[in-house]
Amino acid sequence: MLENYDTYWMYYNRLRDYALSMFKWNGLPDSVNERFLNVKMYEEGKILFFEDKNLGYLTLPFAYGQLNVYGEPRFFQAVSFNYSKAMTEKDCVPIWNNFARQPLHPIIDEYAKRLYHAERTSDVNIHAQKTPILILADESQRLTMINAYEQYEGNKPFIFGNKNGFDPNSISAIETTAPFVADKLQDYKRDIWNEAMNFLGIGNARQDKKERMITDEVKANDEQIEMSRNFMLQARQLACEQINDKFGLNISVEFNIPKAETENEDEEVIDDE
Repeated sequence: MLENYDTYWMYYNRLRDYALSMFKWNGLPDSVNERFLNVKMYEEGKILFFEDKNLGYLTLPFAYGQLNVYGEPRFFQAVSFNYSKAMTEKDCVPIWNNFARQPLHPIIDEYAKRLYHAERTSDVNIHAQKTPILILADESQRLTMINAYEQYEGNKPFIFGNKNGFDPNSISAIETTAPFVADKLQDYKRDIWNEAMNFLGIGNARQDKKERMITDEVKANDEQIEMSRNFMLQARQLACEQINDKFGLNISVEFNIPKAETENEDEEVIDDE
């Protein structure tokens, strides 16, 4: 149970950290907490930008009501720790995670579950190579066999037992030979990981791919990554334009690409002609 729990959270936390570091904001007022902004965008898919006469500019979670003919909110209620403020569309600008206005958390959760299942299934399959037998014994020797198996499981080079309390004639074993599929499960896990990276707009080199990628394949993959970036980036850029117009600021946002990133550096690309 603990291994299941730890494995899931290992993958979830890794993917969440990528998601929280995807965007870099420029020109934010000092009173705006960028970490809090990114966390709430990830968890709730939205956050509200407004000015408080005492605290300055803020970005806080919100609820909304009364939509106009385009489905845009007209009234907002900013809510946070020991804070609540009602306002109208004239006083604030909502920032949405994407044009569908959906958070990333449920999607990252789903990818983490798939990675967790693949990893733990691989662990079980590898474990089955070590213990491909089912041991049958009398009930009177249950404790003896459990103790012996614990020593075997612990990779002890010698297992000692009491010959007077151990009847080898009452013990039998059934082979439960399992085919080794851990390598295929690792390939499957890499596919899920790469799919998650593509969804987040993060380039990933398929070092495990045996055949060479042709130019069209590389182009198609790059286009998918670019679209994944844009469907979240454009919603934020639109909010920046509205904030700058309403409050006279100069805020911008961009996808946080590491300077050392070189796309497809591990792929051999050939012309498909």
